[in-house]
Amino acid sequence: MPDTHLILHVKGTEAETTELPKEAVRAAISQGKLTHSQLIWSPGDNVWKQVRDLPELLPGEKLILHVKGTESETKELPKQAVRAAVSEGKLTHSQLIWSPADNAWKQVRELPDLLPSQKLAPSPSRKAVVSVAKTLNAIAPESPEDRASRGVAASAEKEAGKAKAADLAHSKKRFVVKEDDTFHPVKWLCIGLGIIILVLLVGNELLVDMPLRSNMAKTSCSDVMVYAHLGAFVQPNVIVIHIPSSTKITPENLTDVLVALAGSTPQNPMAHDLFERVAVTSEWTAQYSFSGYSWKELGDMQQESEADRKEFLLTQLGDAAGNSFMPASTLDEATKKAAREQVWKAFVAHFTAQR
Repeated sequence: MPDTHLILHVKGTEAETTELPKEAVRAAISQGKLTHSQLIWSPGDNVWKQVRDLPELLPGEKLILHVKGTESETKELPKQAVRAAVSEGKLTHSQLIWSPADNAWKQVRELPDLLPSQKLAPSPSRKAVVSVAKTLNAIAPESPEDRASRGVAASAEKEAGKAKAADLAHSKKRFVVKEDDTFHPVKWLCIGLGIIILVLLVGNELLVDMPLRSNMAKTSCSDVMVYAHLGAFVQPNVIVIHIPSSTKITPENLTDVLVALAGSTPQNPMAHDLFERVAVTSEWTAQYSFSGYSWKELGDMQQESEADRKEFLLTQLGDAAGNSFMPASTLDEATKKAAREQVWKAFVAHFTAQR
């Protein structure tokens, strides 16, 4: 392109470029009609550049910087030098610059024409360049020498394209990544753990949970939902029975439910005998527990009164570790009775919908 004309990027137009005389562009910049972020095609660098990157288009201008600690606290520099210092990081975006238009100090970040742009337009399309070339051809007829030069350039461009394609194909062959087909030990470990967990869950379901629910379905409390498993899913001498609190369990029928549950509890599938410990809870972790023999005895109390069942439960009731909830025998009868009632109240509330 001749030095007297410039190509501007005009986003949104059909060709997205327009050609103007350099003097007209410089005048438009001086009058503020073109911003410093306007893109201009640079044939020398073969890229789009912003107006601020083309010093020959910018009017001479000097800026006053605030330099705290100096004698006059100000310093005057050419605008291009300030812009270059900002681009290179020598001046921060909080540096104060005097703005004559606003009659106030402003930070660099508030002066867009001093900031380097992070968004650049793509290179001009072939169609746009061809359209500009056609316009120039209409003004100046092509000479035989120009046609010869153009043919040589086209041949060189074609050869360069072939070489680039060959290099790309070669790089693809050279950087082929082969996937490792070996099976990592960690994968085997994860698979093994998954199989063990699955076996434990299935074993608990078949040997503990299903027999309990099957026996419970034959009682008068068949509508009460329960499920069970071995302690920590691997302790064969402990069974944990979950009784989710619901409206089907009330303070009046709680002892009936527990007697039916105790009578429905299967034997230890490993030893074919009573469990050493039976834990009951309405939550995820065990809250109350009984010895295996006490739980078996509770299951045989179908004909006993509610008062006798309550007394038996309070006597045999313990925490998850088996420690009794009952107070020490050295307390007077009134204190022990009040404590027993408090324990019973908390026990009932744990399994009913009263919480």
